[in-house]
Amino acid sequence: MYLLSSLVDADPTKAALLRAGLELLAEKGYKGATTREIANRAEVSEVTLFRHYKSKAELLREAVGHLSPPVEEIIPTQTDDLEAAFTYFIGNFQALIEANQGFVIRLLPELIRHPELRGDTGAPGFMRAFAAGTAFIQRCQKAGLLRPDEPPQQMVVALIGPLIGRVLLGGAWGVLLPLDLEALVRGFLQGRRADGQR
Repeated sequence: MYLLSSLVDADPTKAALLRAGLELLAEKGYKGATTREIANRAEVSEVTLFRHYKSKAELLREAVGHLSPPVEEIIPTQTDDLEAAFTYFIGNFQALIEANQGFVIRLLPELIRHPELRGDTGAPGFMRAFAAGTAFIQRCQKAGLLRPDEPPQQMVVALIGPLIGRVLLGGAWGVLLPLDLEALVRGFLQGRRADGQR
């Protein structure tokens, strides 16, 4: 579930530029990712880069827009066993984070510092993934499995926030923080299950 593998394009040169741009954005930040380095990483000339993109900002904005977590691999389809469904969801999300850990740690601050890279409505792929997580929570609420009084968006943040925080803090502190997925799910569901649900 490596995020950069979602960067495909009919034009292989364009795909290589997008991938190289994101790699360097994550490695060196927006200011450090020069068009020359992006072109070198993509194994093309800088002239070729400018044939495809007017600016570094345009290239990186498109690259961020192409990032798309594989929602179909993360979101469970069955909710018969609520704890198992959420363990599946959070386990797959954790696998996605682990596969992209270094990339995620560096990309998030760049998107905060340079909002023009994600656009006014957020990076489409990430927003699609967030919407899918929200829809999963809503499905559980409508089925009477989760309390309906907490906004589903807030529940998604409460569920995945500890995973993202673990990566960011672990990266900042240089330590591997322990993680018990089952305990995380049990803690999340405690008080959120609908009345009478176990």
